[in-house]
Amino acid sequence: SGGTLLAGLMGQIPGFFSVGELNRLWDSGLRSNFLCGCGEPVRDCPTWRAVIARADELTGRDAASSIADAGIDRAQAAVVRWPNVPRLLRTRVSGRSGWPDLERYTDAAAAVYRAIGDVTGARVVVDSSRLPFEPVALGLVPGVEARIAHLVRDPRAVVYSWKRTKKMADRDGDVEMDRFGATYSTVSWTARNLVVEAIGRRTELRLVRYDDLARDPAGTLRDLAAFVGEPAGDLAFIADGSAEIRPTHSVGGNPVRMDTGRTTIQPDEEWRERLGTRDRVVGTALALPLLPRYDLPVRTRP
Repeated sequence: SGGTLLAGLMGQIPGFFSVGELNRLWDSGLRSNFLCGCGEPVRDCPTWRAVIARADELTGRDAASSIADAGIDRAQAAVVRWPNVPRLLRTRVSGRSGWPDLERYTDAAAAVYRAIGDVTGARVVVDSSRLPFEPVALGLVPGVEARIAHLVRDPRAVVYSWKRTKKMADRDGDVEMDRFGATYSTVSWTARNLVVEAIGRRTELRLVRYDDLARDPAGTLRDLAAFVGEPAGDLAFIADGSAEIRPTHSVGGNPVRMDTGRTTIQPDEEWRERLGTRDRVVGTALALPLLPRYDLPVRTRP
């Protein structure tokens, strides 16, 4: 839906720091040691090494018991699961939830978020984690004041995107991103948007449309900066339908997170011509109840 691009752009704003999908820090980053957005393996990245060391200080740990090796990924996997969505939505305060795995995960996440601010000086951490029921989005991570940018793209475009072949740029070998069929992609699109709307009743939320981001990235960044109470600056890195992207320290996300330099920003309309009839029908039918809510057309130009 363009979340990796949006996070990378926001990370160029002074005072903002893009971490990509922070919920991948524990598995893809610290356990598998895939590449950080800067090009170094996460465990070798000086920024992430400093962040983890500071997080250990905040939690009273040392190198022998670092949160990098404390099994936080197992606690996360036990908590952040679709079957747990009703329980997560009912939970109000992590520390009194009676849910030990949730408390272990949120305590570690709280230390990491604070450590990011301490190490980088950032006032805003831009986290593009895709699962909308991550505890941070629910206000369950102590000391973190969350704001949600609800990025919505036409579900038919999402279907087409998930059928494309994309090589993972953060690991060795010819590893490709998972690909999914139209039914799975559209059901996922619908479920995630519904969960975000439920969370929006307890966390401040701003709707962002993919087409608006692609056509006017500077306007979108100004709006989101104001949403979190920060100045956007002059946005001089955006001009003439492109942006100059400096490397970020992202730990997960679409392979485009590894792209740097002058990057073209424009609507990706290829799906309108190339998406098959069956996939178009499935994407429309399964997402139909939400299309009017997001001002998306029922019929699309083939």
